[in-house]
Amino acid sequence: MQQALLDHLRKITEEEQRILDGVAEVDKELYTSGKDFTVDSAKMLSEGKLIAVRTHTRFVHFPSHRHNFIEVLYVCQGQLTNIIGGKEVVLRQGELLFLNQFTRHEILPAGEEDIAINFMILPEFFDVAYTMAGNNNVLADFLVNVLRQDDERGEYLHFKVAEVLQIQNLLENMIYSLVT
Repeated sequence: MQQALLDHLRKITEEEQRILDGVAEVDKELYTSGKDFTVDSAKMLSEGKLIAVRTHTRFVHFPSHRHNFIEVLYVCQGQLTNIIGGKEVVLRQGELLFLNQFTRHEILPAGEEDIAINFMILPEFFDVAYTMAGNNNVLADFLVNVLRQDDERGEYLHFKVAEVLQIQNLLENMIYSLVT
């Protein structure tokens, strides 16, 4: 990843500064209005948008939660540890994790050099992509059969694609265009 983009993503956010200044936990009001910890798309995406991107909040344990959108985590540098169904899922640099909206997970504190991106995607975003993907496509089938399900099964896909240059370039270009 280009150093200039990493430097941009590494900047300490206001939320992270509050954590570094002594706030010991995630401010849930930034993420949800409900009693259970469901991260709300209305707080995370601008009105009318189907996708948004933000850097993952470092330095704090992100407690067990789920989303009312699909989350894709991408690690630009370092690593990020999720706990999903009691199982530790470690994402390393260049890896992706797709989480459906029913997947309850928690994230262990990340350090200053652990740079991860959260893609927050409304399920409707995948409607057009699915029609373009064609038949016998494992990712397309996952998206339709798991990410858009109405039952509350938490599912995820972990892609270890750090060595796939085309995917890394695509992600870097997407992140660059969405955050700068």
